[in-house]
Parts: sequence; structure tokens; C-alpha cells
Amino acid sequence: MNYYVTFILLGSLLQTVLGDASPVETFRELVCENEELVLTCHKGYTIDIRTAVYGKKNPLYCSMAGNKVNDCSAGNALDIVKFKCNRKERCTLLASNNVFGDPCYGIFKYLDVTYDCIAGDIQSKSACENEDLDIHCPDGTFLWISNAVYGRINPIICGGINTKAKSNRCISEKSLSVVESKCDNLQQCKVRASNQIFGDPCVGTFKYLEVDYQCLDSMGGRVSAIDVRTKVSTVSENETVFDQENLIFTEENH
Repeated sequence: MNYYVTFILLGSLLQTVLGDASPVETFRELVCENEELVLTCHKGYTIDIRTAVYGKKNPLYCSMAGNKVNDCSAGNALDIVKFKCNRKERCTLLASNNVFGDPCYGIFKYLDVTYDCIAGDIQSKSACENEDLDIHCPDGTFLWISNAVYGRINPIICGGINTKAKSNRCISEKSLSVVESKCDNLQQCKVRASNQIFGDPCVGTFKYLEVDYQCLDSMGGRVSAIDVRTKVSTVSENETVFDQENLIFTEENH
């Protein structure tokens, strides 16, 4: 069962009334265990995580017969969600023990996240299929990838009379993760827009790589995965399983 809740805080409206040029909207998304949760912001805005709970705090959410525990949560949830999603336009999370550990064994849990969409100084660059995309930041700043698309969703980008396009709605699922792995926290990077790197999401269609990025003056205050594991071990005595991809680094609270 999926739960989707969207709301705007009163504080956001007050910002608008008082003349703030960049009002903040706060959203909430909730999914049950083993489902995917998707956070999105409009182009030009990025995610800023406020709260994240993986566990069972409310008996009404994702209820299941026989569940008697209604007060458990993974201590690492906020760190992991911030690392995965902060400053992104779109982020997908799996509500799973493999990602967050298991704070209450045998209990059907949920992932509950609240986040802001804040205006960001986002730049965009594209490269046609089989070309290199080069992006760089000024000295003293670092790349942070907000979004990436390899495929074709815009008929204008890399379009033309001779362009082959059997589909105008295809995206490689690896787009964001590949570009993040090659570019995040570097001053400059180069990524080839090719099927060899991203796979071919639409055979026979001439594709492109489009990347949205920011230049930040720090690398985000990252710490080692050991700190995250320590937090989890204090939450539950049950054996936990960790997804190494999600726990290589975490981001400290801002």
C-alpha cells in the first residue's frame, strides 16, 4: 500500500508574502517496506531533506496483522537519505532493510520523508550521442550533479532533419548514478554520451546526454561509513545487513 502526502508549510507562504524571492515548498512522501519512494522537484529547484524515518512510528501507516511494535526507527535513515538526495532534482530510494538496516525484526516498516524544494544556481549542459560532455567549476568549487538524462525526452536537443528518433520518451535508468560516480566532488569531469556507458534505452533512436549540475564551495561534509554503522548498532540488537553502495559515505547535518 502506498501513501503519498504533499503539503506546503505556512512558513513558505509567509516567505512569499514578505517578499522572499525564493519561497520554499515542503513535501512529504511515504511508502511501505520494499517499495520505491521517489522525491522530485521542478527544474531549477533541488531537494533539501528535512526528516527521514525508516521503521514503525505510526500504527496506521503500512499496518499488518500481528505487528505489535509501533515505536522503532533506524538511526541512520536521515544520514542516508540526505546523502542520496540532497541537492538533487530527483531521487529514488528503496524502503528496505538492505539499505537502512532492520531496527525491529519481523515488523512491517515504512519510509517517511519530508523535504524542501529550494531554488538553486543550476547549470545545464548537453552532448549528442557519441560525443563527450565536459563540465567544470571555477577554482575552489566542486561539481554536484543534480540530474542526468541519457536517452531522448526532448525532441529539440540534438534534433534535426536526419535525426533518427523512434521514441521521444526514453531514459537510461543508470543516467544519474553513472554521472554522479564520474563527476561528484570533482572540479571538472568528462563523460561520453554512449550506449557503452549508459546502455541503450531505445534502440534505433539518436540520443543525448543532458546534465544539470551545481558548483558548490565545499564537498558536503562527508564522513566515513563507519560512523553510520555505529549509529545503526545503537538502534537495534538484531543483525543488520548493509547496502555498501549506500554506506560508502554519508552527509552530516547542515
